[in-house]
Amino acid sequence: MAAKPEITDLTCCRGLLALWVFAYHVDLHAQFALGPFAGLLHRGYLGVDGFFILSGIILARVHPELSRSMSTSVRFWARRLARIYPVHFATIVLLGLLVLGGAAMGMTPSDPSRFSPVSLIENLLLIQGWGFGNSWSWNYPSWSLSSEWAGYLLFPVLWFCLGRWQSIVVGQVAIIAFPILGLIAFLSGHGLNVSSADALPRFFVEFIWGICAARMVPIFADNLPSASLALAGFVMVLIGALLGFDTFVAAGLWFALSSLTMHADAERQPLFRHMPLLRIFGLLSYSFYMSFATIELILAQIFRHETWDPAANKLIYTLAMFLLTLMLSIVLFIAVERPCRRTVDRWLSDPEPLAATRLRM
Repeated sequence: MAAKPEITDLTCCRGLLALWVFAYHVDLHAQFALGPFAGLLHRGYLGVDGFFILSGIILARVHPELSRSMSTSVRFWARRLARIYPVHFATIVLLGLLVLGGAAMGMTPSDPSRFSPVSLIENLLLIQGWGFGNSWSWNYPSWSLSSEWAGYLLFPVLWFCLGRWQSIVVGQVAIIAFPILGLIAFLSGHGLNVSSADALPRFFVEFIWGICAARMVPIFADNLPSASLALAGFVMVLIGALLGFDTFVAAGLWFALSSLTMHADAERQPLFRHMPLLRIFGLLSYSFYMSFATIELILAQIFRHETWDPAANKLIYTLAMFLLTLMLSIVLFIAVERPCRRTVDRWLSDPEPLAATRLRM
């Protein structure tokens, strides 16, 4: 089966979501005062919700054959693990070297328990975000990666059901997802900013939401004004973030990402086609997302040693975080992520039909 072409708009959205999460974590230290726009920055953790929704959409579009046999599921799991694990492992190795090097120089992290051997095993197994471990251990952004891995493991079953149900049933599932997500946000006591016991429910609701969107896209793509709907979704995100309504933001993200997928399905020109740098950053977004915690640890030690306060040196801290994170992400993308993906894609490529082989002989 030929791979489906990249959806440029969704790649650009990946870049925007990664920047949103990054800005949120930088602000935890720099503490920017943005007045009425502070809510947009303070809700940056919701960029992860966009990633969860996007995963459901992309997987349902790229792997429609999973319900056919167990062999296709095994190949799917191998591909997905190969796409996420090398960068994950590389950041753990890098953090381990930093911690050991710091210990040799008499420097210790502010939270040594974050780097315990038990937490290391949980991270290596990608189960740290499943509710029974320390989801903030080692490279803490990878808690979301752990949740994604749980989704990958169950995706063949989810797609087997959602791919066969009538579209009206899938639409009802998508509608029901909204109040369930609101209930999760309410019960957590702090909105959707959860990464421990509530992480998997949050993830699976949004992951299934994305799968439902992919299932419904072909039905409406040619008849709806997708560009206008995408804009409406982004406006929902902005309003919800400024007012502090996490569930409304998540709904806006689902609306915008679904509309952009419809836009591509109808073979319309990408809305972000004139932003090539944003697309490039979207391609780097996974490595960028996985890099900022390592740079954060390094800068924390430097600022502590120099007795600098990040909040009093906002510009220096922010520029250092961004530039160093970008540099590390480029190295990880070129040296780890891209070659590993290409190698595994080559190993797991579909066997060439025998007839085609004979024609060339």
